Parts: sequence; C-alpha cells; structure tokens
Amino acid sequence: MKLITILLLLLLPVGEAFAQHQHGAVSPVPTPAKKPLLENSKGGKVEYHLYVNDTLANISGKKKVSALAMNGQIPAPTLHFTEGDTAVIHVHNLMHHETSIHWHGLLLPNKEDGVPYLTTAPVEPGGQYTFTFPLIQSGTFWYHSHTMLQEQSGLYGSIVIQPKKKVYEVDKEFVLLLSDWTDENPRRVLNALKRNDPASEWYSIKKGYAQSLDKLIQHKGLGNRLKNGWKRMPPMDLSDVYYAAFLANGKRKESIPDLKPGDKVRLRVINGSASTYFYLHGGAGKLELISSDGIDVKPIKIDRLLMGIAETYDFLLTVPKNKTMEFRATAQDVSGFASLYFGKGDTLSAAPIPRPNVWNMDEMMMSMAVNFPDRMNHSGMGEMDHSKMKMEPDEKQQPTAKPEK
Repeated sequence: MKLITILLLLLLPVGEAFAQHQHGAVSPVPTPAKKPLLENSKGGKVEYHLYVNDTLANISGKKKVSALAMNGQIPAPTLHFTEGDTAVIHVHNLMHHETSIHWHGLLLPNKEDGVPYLTTAPVEPGGQYTFTFPLIQSGTFWYHSHTMLQEQSGLYGSIVIQPKKKVYEVDKEFVLLLSDWTDENPRRVLNALKRNDPASEWYSIKKGYAQSLDKLIQHKGLGNRLKNGWKRMPPMDLSDVYYAAFLANGKRKESIPDLKPGDKVRLRVINGSASTYFYLHGGAGKLELISSDGIDVKPIKIDRLLMGIAETYDFLLTVPKNKTMEFRATAQDVSGFASLYFGKGDTLSAAPIPRPNVWNMDEMMMSMAVNFPDRMNHSGMGEMDHSKMKMEPDEKQQPTAKPEK
C-alpha cells in the first residue's frame, strides 16, 4: 500500500503536490497578459483596460509606504471620450483583496455605477469586470475606488468627455487632478478620527494649530473659546487630518510644456482629495471660470475659489508673455499647497493665503469669504447689522457658479 502511495505522489506534477501543503499561504493572483490601455476607439466605442495592483511608493519624498496603483501609476490614467461614445472599461484586479471603481458624476445605468454591495458587485481578487455604458454628457469628471480606504492609497483618476460641438476653441487642454497624501496607514487615520477625543490634538500640533491659553490670549480668542466651550463645541480646525503632501497630478509641482505666449489653455481642475478643500488662485490676475461639475456656466472672473472635495472646475487661462504663471491650490487650513506652472520667464507667483485664526472661530469664519464680482469682501469686517441688508439681490448680480461652501 505504501509503495502504491509513493508511486502516485511521484506521478503528480510538482506544482500540484506542493499546492496541497500551502494550507496557510495566500495563493498567487494570476496575472493576465496585459493589453494596452486604449484598445479600441473606433465606431463610437472607446475601450480601456485598467490593472489595479499593490505597490510601494514614495509620494511625500520622505519614505516608501504601501500604496495602490492603476496601470503602474498614481494617480490612475486619464480616460478620454467624446459625448455619444460607448465606454467599455475592463477593470483587472491583480491584488489579493477586492476592489471597485466608481465613475463619479457620470450619468449611467445603476448597475454600472461601481459602488460595491449597493449597485455593482466588487471586483474579486484575480478577477475582472467590464463596465459598459453610454456617455450622454460632456465635461470634467473623475473615478475612484469605493472599497475600504483604497482611494486614499492611490486609486483615483480623471475623465475628460469632449462635447459633440465645442464651445471654446483653445490651443491646449490640461487636466489638474488635486489630492492629499498621508504616509500613515489610512486605517490608522480613520481610527484616530473615530476616537473623537478633543484632548487628542496630534494633527493640530503638527500643523501648528494646537489650542493653548497663551495662543488664545495672543489671538484675542479667549472669550470666543469660553463661549463655544459652554456650548460643548470642541476647539476649531479647518481640517481634521495632517497630510504629508498636497499633490498636483501626483506631484507637488506640475508644469504644462510646449506653450507659447498668448496661447489659450483650458484647465480642467478636479479635487480628488480624501478630506481637503482647496483655495484655487493664480499669480496673473483673475481666473476665468467656465464650467462647474461638468456643466458650462456663464464665464465669471474671480480672484480665488474654495473648491470642495470631489468638485470639478474648468478655467480659461492665457499664457503670459515672457512670464511663468503659477496656478496654486492651497489647502484650506494653509498647511500646504500644490502648484501648476505654465509659460517661460520670471515667475508670477500666487500670493500666499494668510493662516487662519483657528483660535477665534468668529473671526476665522468672517475671513473666509471668496471674492465674487459685485460681492462684498468680508475679510477684516467687524459686526454687521444684517437686518438692514437687502435679502433679494438683483438678478444681474447673481453669481453663475457655486459660491464657497
């Protein structure tokens, strides 16, 4: 009997015999032969292949940490379409855990929305799912994982859908995908936030916003703090997390190459951050806003704009003559920024935004106004009698884009 058993084992392929002994090991995920990112873009069908995998990345410039990449890059590739196309997107999961892709802002069939266990089944380890949906809109959008905290680790990318008939003729278009990055494990960040302990101010300390008696007195916020403490309101901050870096297309600084003075640029800006609002402002005067969340608006010129998480805005910019213009995205708590540069010559830098007075909540809230045309600049204002204000503004003075949130 023993002889028969030995002979049978010798006849088995080595791989199969070895596999029977890997009871506690994770089996390798099969890697398919990778197809090109863009496989087919004919006849109204645009077909992409996206490969999701674990990786190590030094995004902050300080150390390598665990991250997630798509087609070997962070952020994920930009997907280009034209209104009326049919999108066919193959998502290949090369990881040992499930994933998902949500198409943020797109109007599509519910089953293709990509939210796991709600609209679409997750993409299992080693598995693949093909999303197919018509594109019935145009504009600037983005996509990201809706599984666990994968978006924070790098699974996010941009989408550009050109209209059937262009409204603006420009010399170049450019996508600026903004994000925030932590070198901490995102689960650890989440656990710190869920503790909801007002005495735990580690992130505030790292940003220089720790609450203390001397700071409250220095910034004339002691009375305000006592008033809010009576209401059981914790000390104020504008962002609950300290981030190691703020990124423009995965880098602290980005530039647009091959531009000439006078060129018109359509800048498509996406806030793909996990929890950061950004002030958008430039170094060459007002910014011309032409689109909001994929919807064209009547062009409006603004000094700066506070951009919420997951929002998209399109701007028309003109390349200055013999100058380099900075387009800056500053975190709302002014703990850092990311910049885009275009043009050649001396740099027209964006003016720094003053650090908020987080020790005096009333003053801080009054100083956060955005300068829309024909609107008051509330910064530095004292008390106002709102009862004498006209509550129904003239139609001509209504902003055509969303105000600051």
